[in-house]
Amino acid sequence: MSKFTTIELWNKRYGRLEEVIDYSGRLMKKSACGNPNSKYHPTLDHIRPLSKGGKDVKDNIEVCHRDTNAEKDDSFPHWKTNGQRFKAVRIKNSKTGYVIKKDE
Repeated sequence: MSKFTTIELWNKRYGRLEEVIDYSGRLMKKSACGNPNSKYHPTLDHIRPLSKGGKDVKDNIEVCHRDTNAEKDDSFPHWKTNGQRFKAVRIKNSKTGYVIKKDE
């Protein structure tokens, strides 16, 4: 569980956008924040899971579709979701922040 809320990070990262495609290609809608029954439900995912030493900081959290989050689960640093392979890459000069890249 994060100290941040999905809507808080959505607003910070996407501003007024009402629809966004997550890193795996799934459509998310701002109006679905907080509605786990919506097929467009965005969630917060710790790129490096807390269970694997990740921190609850904004640079380690990705807003992604609930299905993307569920498929990734606690996988780190490589995982597959929505039929594609991804990897976590530490942000330069950061001890706790990561970005997601396609794993080719």
